[in-house]
Amino acid sequence: MKERIILVQPRVGDWDDFRSHPALPLALLSVSREIAGDFDISLVDTRIDKDWRQSLIKELDRGALCVGVTSMTGGQINHALEVSRVVKENSSIPVVWGGIHASMFPESTIQDDFIDAIVVGEGERTFQKLVCALAGGRDLSGIPGIWYKDGSRIVKNQLHDFLKLDSLPQLPLGLIKLNKYLPVFKGRRTFYLETSRGCPNSCSFCYNPSFNRSNWRAFSIARTLEDIGFLYRVHRVRSFYIVDDNFFVDLQRARSVAQGIIDQGMDIIWEAQGISINSALKMDEGYLSVLERSGLRKVHFGVESGSERILRLVNKRIRIEDVIKINQRWRKFNIIAQYNFMCGFPGERMKDLRMTVDLVFKLMKENPNALISPLCPYTPYPGTALYNNQMGKRFRKRATLREWSQTNYGDNLWQSKRRKKILSALFFASQFLDTHRSKDMVQSRLIKILISLYRPIAKFRVKHLFFGFMPELKVKEFFTK
Repeated sequence: MKERIILVQPRVGDWDDFRSHPALPLALLSVSREIAGDFDISLVDTRIDKDWRQSLIKELDRGALCVGVTSMTGGQINHALEVSRVVKENSSIPVVWGGIHASMFPESTIQDDFIDAIVVGEGERTFQKLVCALAGGRDLSGIPGIWYKDGSRIVKNQLHDFLKLDSLPQLPLGLIKLNKYLPVFKGRRTFYLETSRGCPNSCSFCYNPSFNRSNWRAFSIARTLEDIGFLYRVHRVRSFYIVDDNFFVDLQRARSVAQGIIDQGMDIIWEAQGISINSALKMDEGYLSVLERSGLRKVHFGVESGSERILRLVNKRIRIEDVIKINQRWRKFNIIAQYNFMCGFPGERMKDLRMTVDLVFKLMKENPNALISPLCPYTPYPGTALYNNQMGKRFRKRATLREWSQTNYGDNLWQSKRRKKILSALFFASQFLDTHRSKDMVQSRLIKILISLYRPIAKFRVKHLFFGFMPELKVKEFFTK
């Protein structure tokens, strides 16, 4: 009989309740790649199982080597801690945490009473060695990428080398019921797919230079097309969301993947999360035509600010004139260009904020396919260069995992109460600037109607940075509750 492992996907936030379907529990599926054939794995997803506590307790009663939990920084930590608490109150099974936060802040994570071990960095091989050690009754010493408790002592093993991605097996989709997942994009159920990891850029607000050590590595062109083709033929997937940090690092590879989709006659649409302004500058109209014919329908650009002074401050090596040039070039194609922005950086002035807002409206005016992300208040992320440089001066230090669970957008010390209020209101109103987002993101007809009625008000508020009396925030509280 195979030894058992339990994996649990915590909730992320309010949007879990509004989306058509949750995204795949991609981190947990990926960490299962190396062990799915040798162990009996049960996956509990708290986003779709409203009675997840009882489901988890039933799984615990059957026994297991360990319970694996993943989490990002912020509110998801609360949900992951609640999962861990249920495990500890109902069993003596060890709890193992992975995910971005545990990797960035291992010290405070492993110190929590509900956690016995953590996986730092890429987890596939590390977790496989961990569960094999548990199955064999061995301790975890010497396993690269593991921190664990040995009585009252915390043992910190060395980091492991990066994986060769082509050596990883396919995702074990048999662990889930696929029809319960796949959010809608342009009317099609969408599979979240990873084809590369890391980013070579060094933006000072980003986790990548620390987590991935500025290392970019990718599945080969052949393997990427093999994975897409398998999902297309076997699971009838017709839409893909490439969730890579930066899919277009290797422009020839990206073009070859797009051309391969065309050559294989796959009738799909796809979306790419990561593309830099500087990479896009190298794409001529012939290149963009290949992307469009392959089914590319949306890309995510990281612009961050309309102020070049702020861009220099955060080591974002782009020019605003190039953002405008790319927006004008891409408007000729049936591809949504989503521009991601942040505001509230250390030293940002109202003048800088107005420059960002002006750029937002210019991009939307010049390109009907431009989509603007919510203008997120900057939050210092542990382990990033900007966080480390400013710690003790402007950032609120978080000493424990539970304190990190209270980290929200705009969590900082340098903003006045008035500025925080403006940034919070700007974040809310900027979610409703265009029509693209609500078409697929929201399924409730009532909420779609309310959004369409509110959109002119939101545009006025953002354009003029006018955030006086806002009864709409009360409406938002009602629906999120």
